[in-house]
Amino acid sequence: MLNVLKVAAVSSVIVASYAATTFQASAQAINIDEVLRAAQSGATKDRNAERARENRFRADKNREQGRLTSMTNERIRQERISKELEARFDQNDAKILKLQEDLRRELGDLKQLFGVIQLSASEAQEDYKTSLISAQYPERAENLRLMVEKMASLTELVSIDEIEDLWVQLQNEMTEQGKIVTYNAPVNFVTGYELVLDENGDPVVDENGKPTGEERAIYEVVEKPVTRIGVFNAITGDDNLIYKDGQGFVALERQMGGDYDKASNALQELSAGTSSFMIDPARGGLLQALVQKPSLNEKAEEGGIVGYVIMALGLIALVIAAVRYLMLMGVQSAVKKQSRDMKRPSLNNPLGRVLKVYQDNPKSDPESLELRLGEAMLKESPKINRWVMFIKIIAVVAPLLGLLGTVTGMIQTFQAITLYGAGDPQTMAGGISQALVTTVLGLVVAIPSVFAHWLVSNKAKNIEGILEEQAAGLVALKYESQS
Repeated sequence: MLNVLKVAAVSSVIVASYAATTFQASAQAINIDEVLRAAQSGATKDRNAERARENRFRADKNREQGRLTSMTNERIRQERISKELEARFDQNDAKILKLQEDLRRELGDLKQLFGVIQLSASEAQEDYKTSLISAQYPERAENLRLMVEKMASLTELVSIDEIEDLWVQLQNEMTEQGKIVTYNAPVNFVTGYELVLDENGDPVVDENGKPTGEERAIYEVVEKPVTRIGVFNAITGDDNLIYKDGQGFVALERQMGGDYDKASNALQELSAGTSSFMIDPARGGLLQALVQKPSLNEKAEEGGIVGYVIMALGLIALVIAAVRYLMLMGVQSAVKKQSRDMKRPSLNNPLGRVLKVYQDNPKSDPESLELRLGEAMLKESPKINRWVMFIKIIAVVAPLLGLLGTVTGMIQTFQAITLYGAGDPQTMAGGISQALVTTVLGLVVAIPSVFAHWLVSNKAKNIEGILEEQAAGLVALKYESQS
């Protein structure tokens, strides 16, 4: 390195000398001594910088070498500790196996007893999660949980006091099953629903990134007097209650109504004696299913616009059929009355108008009279059969509209599957319900419409039959008069 610096210095001197010689002819002269001193000063600074850099490199190398040595020693120490721990683990494992064997040997027949106790406690813990009695005794579930965890640990044994407490809880459950008690308890009432959001405040999506539309209920807790009928039913006023673990009593959003509410109120007001009441052996499961059964109005709403159109047509058909049937009954009565008095025709009934044609043509021959009477009956036929064909058209159109609703409902179902997938049946229930309801509505409207059309049409044919019968008699009478 020093040789390089010397060569650089000599080169600088030569360059400086060459530059001085070159520019001697210029107007300004250069002092060669100053140039030499400047070159020597620069070379000295460079040598000092190089020495400082070399010293830093040596210091860094020594420091890193020290760290490497320290880490190597630490690794050796940790490997030694690891081997010691592994040996100690093997020793402890062998001790645990021996102790477990000693425990099994010492337990003997008690092992089966503890197994039965653990099984009974586990089953009771699961049953108490849905038992209505847990709302009155909420602490028992926590006691059972601790007992089950203790027995599952295999390191502790339950005491005689804990076994007796389990027996007391089981006996209490059986005793409370036969009681009807009333006490104040918090009841959760559903006040609305909100969309389920993730931690970022966005709607929850499925694995395909599509919104699930999942909602959760918003509850309001109100202290209410609750009447519990064993483990089967819980009621407060007209509200039926179910029990949810960790939440307590929850009122069903829809109620039974009718005779059930009457029996429920009578039971709650009863202070002594007996009262009839319908219990739910499924502990609220049957009630939840029954109250979710849609009413006729809700079923009709599920049909959508097509369902409303079908029902409107059905109502129109029934109204027309009823009105026409009553009118035809009046016409038939007037025709029968007129048939008993053929000499004095009245223009207020079809037979009277036909008889009027007969009396207005006394000199006509039988053939002409027959044609005139036929013409008169043809004029009466549209009046008699008015709106009858419209009832038949509705009977034919209603099933076709039901089929239209079925098709539109299936389209909605496939759209729901496209948006949300087929994993949740509730996303498809709306379209399928519309498809089935409109089909049922179409048949419900068509069948009575066909029957109504038959009644009205048959009544009209009876009247036309009377007219034809009387007209044929008049023609026959004309033939007899000419013979």
